[in-house]
Amino acid sequence: MSHRSPTLPGVRIRGRTVDALVYLSFVLGAVYILGRLWLDPNGRYLTLNYQDSFNFEWILTHATELFTKGESPFFSDDVNYPLGVNLMANTSILTLALPLTPVTLWLGPGVTFVIISTLALAGTASAWYYVLSRHFGRSKLAAFVGAAFLGFAPAMMSHIAGHPNIAGQYFIPLIIAVVFRMKEPGNTWRQGIWLAVLVVLQAGINEEMLFFTAMALAVFILSYVPWRDLPGYARVMLPKCGVTLLVAGVVLAYPLYFQFAGPQHYSGLDAGVRAINLDAKSYVTFGRYSIAGDVAEASLLNKGNASEENSFFGWPLVLVMLAGAIFLWRSRLSRALAITGVVFAICSLGDVIRFNGVDRTNFHGPWKWIAELPLFDSVVPTRLALITTVCIGVGLALMVDRLIVDRLRPSTADAVKAEVPARTPEPALVGGSTDTATGLGSSGGSADAAATGSNDAPARRARDGGDAQPPAPRRSPRAALIWGVALLVALVPLFPTPQPADGRPPIPALFTNGNWRTKLPPNPVLAPLPGGWDDNIKMMRWSTETNFEVKLTGGYFLGPNDTVPEDKFAHFGPGYRDTVLFLNRVIQMRTSPNVTEADRAAIRADIRHWKATNLVMPVGYYNEKVLRETIDKLVAPDAAPAQVVDGVYLWDVRSISGNG
Repeated sequence: MSHRSPTLPGVRIRGRTVDALVYLSFVLGAVYILGRLWLDPNGRYLTLNYQDSFNFEWILTHATELFTKGESPFFSDDVNYPLGVNLMANTSILTLALPLTPVTLWLGPGVTFVIISTLALAGTASAWYYVLSRHFGRSKLAAFVGAAFLGFAPAMMSHIAGHPNIAGQYFIPLIIAVVFRMKEPGNTWRQGIWLAVLVVLQAGINEEMLFFTAMALAVFILSYVPWRDLPGYARVMLPKCGVTLLVAGVVLAYPLYFQFAGPQHYSGLDAGVRAINLDAKSYVTFGRYSIAGDVAEASLLNKGNASEENSFFGWPLVLVMLAGAIFLWRSRLSRALAITGVVFAICSLGDVIRFNGVDRTNFHGPWKWIAELPLFDSVVPTRLALITTVCIGVGLALMVDRLIVDRLRPSTADAVKAEVPARTPEPALVGGSTDTATGLGSSGGSADAAATGSNDAPARRARDGGDAQPPAPRRSPRAALIWGVALLVALVPLFPTPQPADGRPPIPALFTNGNWRTKLPPNPVLAPLPGGWDDNIKMMRWSTETNFEVKLTGGYFLGPNDTVPEDKFAHFGPGYRDTVLFLNRVIQMRTSPNVTEADRAAIRADIRHWKATNLVMPVGYYNEKVLRETIDKLVAPDAAPAQVVDGVYLWDVRSISGNG
């Protein structure tokens, strides 16, 4: 159990009030960021990543079918019919989607989406504040600064634009805290089960962040624990981790089996996604979501990908963190944070380094050596900088604690002379007083030093992991002021800006007025044309609007390329069949092209594959006259020309597909 110094009741209440105000500030900050979406959650969308926003609304709506229709939460054929989508291999966020089913059914998926997005920011900041102040022994000011950065860092602002599963990292600090607590004596099963619960909950939000956390912990521990002490550390930790693997493995066995071996599973990301890496210059540049940011420069460095700006710390913060690491280099904690952050910053550059907008330089990064290994082949390299973000946030808390708060607080010797209380020793990040077997210790190891009023140095060694430290700095307001100003100069330019949100583009009335029930055949299967990226995104909204009563042949998801059976990598949406490729060539034509028997045979084969009852194209589509005439030719003489029904062109192709 961690040591707590005795405090007066008034102080305890004041401390709790501070905590409450901190948590409230995080909630208000999240609402400020997402305020434009909160104004009308079901009528607006996040502008910079609309496709993922609509995809999450579809996922949240599908989760309700477990309770309303008894459908599997792991699979759906409501889109990409008839092959379906492996939801475990996509972002199913079951940890959030299932408990929030009543909200989705009552208020709509747009409201649920803005709730989980707000929770992602406020919850992550709050969890880090709790862990930094209660488990890692940082002062409240230090914990607030670190947690505020970790909840609202540039990377978090980028991912909140449509990636609440990645921005929602509130279980990550709890997992880290429990892992470090495992070094303390305690019931092996109890500690292992607690970690297993957190692992299962995080797996139900985002497995990628869980994998990143495991990678980061491995690098951090190897950097922190002296190698001679690793065997002793492993003897204590491994049995508890074994319990975690056993319990979490039992709970996740079937979902993971379905993800990696179920229908529509895939093996790693395709080369294009795995090539999304960070530009090296982005680390010293301000991103589009910061008040000092420049959209044009951010777009140049990040290839216009607004949802993957995972660095963009700005040069002032990089310089301040470098200076802080130098000043605190004798602290093993500071060294381990610096090493871990740099390792993953380098890895985030991918296998081929980019700089200042140049796509490919002549330099290769170390990620090249592991990029194609199992599990690593499902990692988007740019997101490895999320680990660097965590290291910077925890490093900021350490700097504020050691270089500002401690320099404003009298040392124990001065406090005794002045008869004022000195700072109570706080628990170490991974234990308290030094354990000679492992270099780590129990959380309350320095309590005796506090009780006897001895020098602050033992307490400092306890806080920072038992490593040898210089004597505690004496009171130095000037030095504290210098560091405080430096941190303000580094952090103020990163103050986040609100997420832009716009009114949703209209969708055809057929899918909003309920007339699909009477104007489409029973059990309708629609094949949207001409097909392609935008159409696949639009049809996710059509599916949600009809509450999955209309099946659609495309969609926006990750799955294997169904047109190339040997291609098992993940792709966005279905493979482009002959009909889609042909019609996308037609889009730019002035007149409808000649249609051959081979063209008609190709569309008949695709219609039979889709088992479609109808082909559908929205009225108002670009060059719709040429497209409509071309599709009329393709389905003739087996199907009649298109009919206009509630904002769409419909072709009844049941005679071709044999469906109905």
